[in-house]
Amino acid sequence: MRRWVWIVVALVVAVGVGGYSYTRYRLQEEAYTNQIQTGKQALQDRNYSVAETNFTHATRTKVNDTVAQRYLTQTQTYVSGTKALKSRQFTEAQRDFTTVKNTDKGASALISQAKAQLTLITKVKSNRQDYQKQYQQALTLNKANDFTDSNGVIMVMLQDKTFKDSYYKDIYNQALSLRKQNNASLKALTGSTPTITNAAQSANTPNSSTQQRPAVASGSSSANASSSSTSSTAGSLATNGLTATTTSGAATNAQIQATRAELTEQGLNGSNYSDDQIQAILTRANNEHISIAQAAKTGSYSADQIQATRTELSQAGFSSSRYTDAQIQAILQRANTQHLSIAQAAKSMQ
Repeated sequence: MRRWVWIVVALVVAVGVGGYSYTRYRLQEEAYTNQIQTGKQALQDRNYSVAETNFTHATRTKVNDTVAQRYLTQTQTYVSGTKALKSRQFTEAQRDFTTVKNTDKGASALISQAKAQLTLITKVKSNRQDYQKQYQQALTLNKANDFTDSNGVIMVMLQDKTFKDSYYKDIYNQALSLRKQNNASLKALTGSTPTITNAAQSANTPNSSTQQRPAVASGSSSANASSSSTSSTAGSLATNGLTATTTSGAATNAQIQATRAELTEQGLNGSNYSDDQIQAILTRANNEHISIAQAAKTGSYSADQIQATRTELSQAGFSSSRYTDAQIQAILQRANTQHLSIAQAAKSMQ
């Protein structure tokens, strides 16, 4: 009898232990599967910290599992590449993303993202070469005392929105530093601090032909303000960061656009000025060593613009014939400075 009792007890214990082991195995498999699935979904969501945490747990839930370890290593390598890219360590980033892309049986989401990052790196490296060439051009002009043309190259760089991305921050800061040096030297020439406004940066590439200027050390506080009359092109000085031509030279289309932008930035309506007026403003600013805005305020309007204003006044119900040319100019000036319409400016002067 005792013998049968012990046999029954042994069977019960065996069944209990077997059931516990199976239950534990099933729970372990469920936890592992959940951790892998959660990690892969996190990769899809680009939540790499969550993915790394779940893959780490999966390697502990099922020790020596190659799938979980492969996903974990792939994720960690991708994160390393991302950090290298943000730090502009492009060689290291390219190496890490290539490793992720070439991982055999790796997470498809990471492989796809790594390919996109490699494409981005190729584009960024190409852009950096272009920006570096432009910066070197501006630096060369600076060393040749062509401060205005150097600023012109920098202006074109700054108008490119891509240039402000963090991938180019080192070159961007160098460009700003060089512009500061140019402005310091230009201040010695013009007696005022030149600036390139955001509006002026929307202009096209300015004329970068070499011009003779007084020899001035970059960043110096004083300079000889006389320029050579034998220059192959018209000599130029900078006024508020724009190239003002002399009476012997004509402004380029880019300079005209930039001047209009500068006038608008200074509270004047640049679109109200014809190309001939812009040319006159640049010449006056250069000859009198005054700002673009000052030159515009002391300038006169063309006969065509005066006639156009008369027509606009007539259409607005005014008797334009009773206004003298001087009064028309006063109306135009008020409309520009106070941001009024021609009719509003005329009415405010009655």
